[in-house]
Amino acid sequence: SIMTATLSLTNFQQRVSELFETDDIGRIEFFTSELEGWGIDTEDQIDDSYYGCYPSESDFVENIVDDCYKDVIDSMPTFMQSALDYELMWHQSFQHDFFTIYDRDNGEYYFFNRNF
Repeated sequence: SIMTATLSLTNFQQRVSELFETDDIGRIEFFTSELEGWGIDTEDQIDDSYYGCYPSESDFVENIVDDCYKDVIDSMPTFMQSALDYELMWHQSFQHDFFTIYDRDNGEYYFFNRNF
């Protein structure tokens, strides 16, 4: 049963289960393995590095840029705002500080800061 499986999880696996919203042991093991491959193996490290879940890298970058540079972007003319290439920003800058784990089941990317 799910209850029995949940009780046998480590605290880290339990945190992975919560973050990725799954009780499926195979999925928990996959995500745990992915995170451990990036050096994340404690609950604190997950909490320190996790930056959210988005449908794409460009959506993630747009969210970060809007959070950090809203005033700058708002002061730009509309034609310049609409020319911002968030996918290019991901490839030029953000992918060096973040990594993603793609969830095939929900089609979403989970973003983690490499410098946790």
